[in-house]
Amino acid sequence: MRRARRLSPVVMLTALLAVPAVVAEPVPVATGAFAGTWARTDRPVLEGAARRTWMWGPGPFTGAMGEPYAEAAGGVRLVQYFDKTRMELTDPAADPRSPWYVTNGLLAKELVTGQLQLGQDTFEAHPPADVNIAGDADDPDGPTYATFSGLLGAAPLTVDQVVTQTVDRGGTVGQNPELAAYGVTAAYLVPETNHTVASVFWAFMNSAGLVYENGQYVEARLFENPFYATGFPLTEAYWTRIRVGGVQRWVLVQVFERRVLTYTPDNPEGWKVEAGNVGRHYYAWRYERLGKQSAPPPPGYRPPPDPAWQCDPAYPDVCIPSPPPDLRCADIPYRGFRVLPPDPQGFDRDQDGIGCEG
Repeated sequence: MRRARRLSPVVMLTALLAVPAVVAEPVPVATGAFAGTWARTDRPVLEGAARRTWMWGPGPFTGAMGEPYAEAAGGVRLVQYFDKTRMELTDPAADPRSPWYVTNGLLAKELVTGQLQLGQDTFEAHPPADVNIAGDADDPDGPTYATFSGLLGAAPLTVDQVVTQTVDRGGTVGQNPELAAYGVTAAYLVPETNHTVASVFWAFMNSAGLVYENGQYVEARLFENPFYATGFPLTEAYWTRIRVGGVQRWVLVQVFERRVLTYTPDNPEGWKVEAGNVGRHYYAWRYERLGKQSAPPPPGYRPPPDPAWQCDPAYPDVCIPSPPPDLRCADIPYRGFRVLPPDPQGFDRDQDGIGCEG
């Protein structure tokens, strides 16, 4: 992959739209907070500096949207969809330094259970999604999210037990001793859901690599909390036959609250573990199959500045240019964002690391 010379964190390349299959115009990221969250793990992938799965995708495939959420101000929160998941900003007044300021939805859980979440404890019941969970969308034999709905209560494997269990599209569980050759074991029991995480996924969730922080590439853990991106496991890991690019192959699949992780042994290094396209699948289920309507972005939302601006690394979570021009807080749409030395625009007057407070 050819390395980009200069990439603004506010605008990234976007992939093909699922329906219809046409090339989309580049879609701007909805907020600087979303851009900073995306850039940490996925900017190195886009620029060819890291070889690993996308955690979000090359860019959003929707613009800024509003979705009903009971606990958000006015009952609507800001969201934006990426291939792998959905970014959410439920409380813009919360601490932007918190890793949970931007969240990614419990989309896999909604797809497997059919429970469309409209608030912390507010749900709308639907059948589990009959959408292929991985591989070719038209594969008639691969498992769907509905396949895994019957496996939520399955007993956990014993830690260190070799994973050889299989599942087919109908949800029938079997055993294939030959799969022991891949050496995947049950690695960690999560008491909150009483499921074990497969060793290949647990290693990835705790891995370190090249990330983009404070305006530069550094080596660090991909996730401050191993469950930040995935949530807790909802099922055990199962081997299944999935058609990928027209070719049937063995793929290990495990459903978590927020993501679906897959392990394909014959994939190239760096891409053996991948995050499924849960964002695409969920968007199609919610807006095309269920026919839901999105809301406008929440009141007070302002889009990012002109993407032609160059983003100064002193403000890693938002896109603010270096001077000139000299800017004041009144000139920008951001409040309470991180500021690093030397703060060329002078937004952090009390030098507490937060710009444009109040």
